[in-house]
Amino acid sequence: MKRLFIIAILAVFGLTSISAQEDISPKKAFRQAKRNLSAHELDNEKVDELKEAVDLITIAARDEEMGKDAEVWVEMGNIYSAFLELDYKNSLMDENYQNQYLQEANKAYMAYKKAFELAEKSRNQGDALEGMAGLVQSMSNSGITVLQSGDAMGAYNIFKNVLDIDALLVENGMDSPLQGDEAKNNQLFLAGYAALTAEQFELAKPYYMELKENDYDDPSLYEGLYKIKAQEDQQEAMDILEEGRAKYPDDLSLLYAEINHALQNNEIGSLETKLKEAINKDPKNVSLYSTTGSVYDRLFQETMDSEPEKASKYFDSAKVYFEKGLELDPDNVDAIYSIGALYYNKAAQGTQELQKLADDLSSDGMKKYDSTKAEVDKIFDQALPYFQKAERVNPSDRNTLIALKEIYARKNQMDVSDIFDKRLKTIESGGKVEESYFENKQ
Repeated sequence: MKRLFIIAILAVFGLTSISAQEDISPKKAFRQAKRNLSAHELDNEKVDELKEAVDLITIAARDEEMGKDAEVWVEMGNIYSAFLELDYKNSLMDENYQNQYLQEANKAYMAYKKAFELAEKSRNQGDALEGMAGLVQSMSNSGITVLQSGDAMGAYNIFKNVLDIDALLVENGMDSPLQGDEAKNNQLFLAGYAALTAEQFELAKPYYMELKENDYDDPSLYEGLYKIKAQEDQQEAMDILEEGRAKYPDDLSLLYAEINHALQNNEIGSLETKLKEAINKDPKNVSLYSTTGSVYDRLFQETMDSEPEKASKYFDSAKVYFEKGLELDPDNVDAIYSIGALYYNKAAQGTQELQKLADDLSSDGMKKYDSTKAEVDKIFDQALPYFQKAERVNPSDRNTLIALKEIYARKNQMDVSDIFDKRLKTIESGGKVEESYFENKQ
């Protein structure tokens, strides 16, 4: 069983193919691996010798007897650690250097850990622990690089191993590189953040909870806890968010989290205040103006049948915020489309009134129908330029194509309406419209 366990460890290292030195004896392989490592330490250009040392030490570790020797695993840890040192020195000489050996830190850790478990002498245990202690900074740095590359779970495993090393060192009465609250808390945060980025909320939770108990002074702690709690209980999540906002009232990320919470839970009443606060803090953020305009647009639609005066004010407010967004970014397709949709929805309300008036064939009824139709057509015409501009920016937007198709049909320009109908069918069948219809038109 122990033999199988050692082979499993080696498989994790990725050492499944050995070089032409397969016929070398395990003891000779061990001695040669040490010589190769020494040669590399004297001359860092000898990278091939270091890579060969990996093959050699693997031959020794695979041997049934030598695989039980802690010294073999310490040496394996030393060899993998040399790759980290190589990355470090190369990065000092070339600021554009990309680390080549991101996983070697984990491999070194696993070798040292195996050595510690096998060690029967205190000297071997000490060597293994010292080797692990020397890995902490390199492992943490490689974890950050792995996280930045998009492999959140890979980064989490590295950060977790760093914390495991810290616990093992402390347990055995040795100084840890993570001495001090700041260093330890920063590592806890990295592990929790990586797990959270991977949406592994249960893995992230204990790290964030420990950080909160440690009074970790960073607003992102509350943002992370909010996301974790939101998977369990919306009220608890909101309580955490409010606690964070009270502690860090000027932090934009927490304010945005509140805004997103209100949007997700359709809390329109609180959104208006929070969005205006966010605009005051971040006045060049176009999405804030678009979101605020959308809130007023929603209020307009909710009240246009029952409270026309209030609806009119909401309409005006929505248009103001969408236009402010366009002042910052004239080609912002969301804001452009939203103003068109604002007018379109207002005109659509008028078409419902027309349907009612159509039944009144009296002279007054027909006059009212004609005047109402003229007003509705005018509003559709006000919407049209915005949809035309939105189509220029994004010819493949489905909602824009629908609006253009309907408006041109109302204007009895069926040839143009048919063009947008065909484009719409192209989009709905999975295609894409590359060229704008209005690009070269006035």
